Amino acid sequence: MSAAVVHAPGADVQLLSLTATADWRTHPDVRAAVAAAALAAGAEPGPALDEVVAAVLSPARYVHAVGGACVGVSASHEAGRTYVAVAPAAVVVDACAMDRWAQVTTAGSRAFTAAERAAVRTPWDAVRAWTALECAVKAGGADLLRPDDRAPLLVPGAHGVPVVPGEGAGLHLVHHAGRLRAVCVRVAVAVGARVPAPRPAPDQAALALAAVPA
Repeated sequence: MSAAVVHAPGADVQLLSLTATADWRTHPDVRAAVAAAALAAGAEPGPALDEVVAAVLSPARYVHAVGGACVGVSASHEAGRTYVAVAPAAVVVDACAMDRWAQVTTAGSRAFTAAERAAVRTPWDAVRAWTALECAVKAGGADLLRPDDRAPLLVPGAHGVPVVPGEGAGLHLVHHAGRLRAVCVRVAVAVGARVPAPRPAPDQAALALAAVPA
């Protein structure tokens, strides 16, 4: 297991990387991270804190109110790992392996706007834009098949280098199936928002989009 604090817009997020076989909702490190986030959100130590942790990590729960604040959790599975984000706010996380860039590009023909597709210069651009889109979908702020109805995900930056607004992505190197794989992991927070149940993982969503008739 590895853990890191990710500075995302809105709140500091604890990002944990677990083996895919781990039950992340019962993992002791996840429970400890949730407890820390709950304390930061104003929960009282003792039995009250235990109740908050149990509520946050109950099946199909992704955000739980703590006084006037909340604690959020989210998980994404990719390349034999489970990435869990925990924050004193509603949070979403998405992971997508770099070697899926061609699949992402195919899905992006429908999921991205013409301007976003034109801004893509490298596989990294495509994959980080995809993780941003998946986070927006999980947070209820975007529809995969209605790219013109949401805020832009990829815009030209200085010297034409594309920028993902609110960038919160990082590159993780993991050994999976006997080889080293690069995985783009993105976290995003929405203070005060309610996070719905996660949508399909990036590869599944890409396959679903690719199967949509023209």
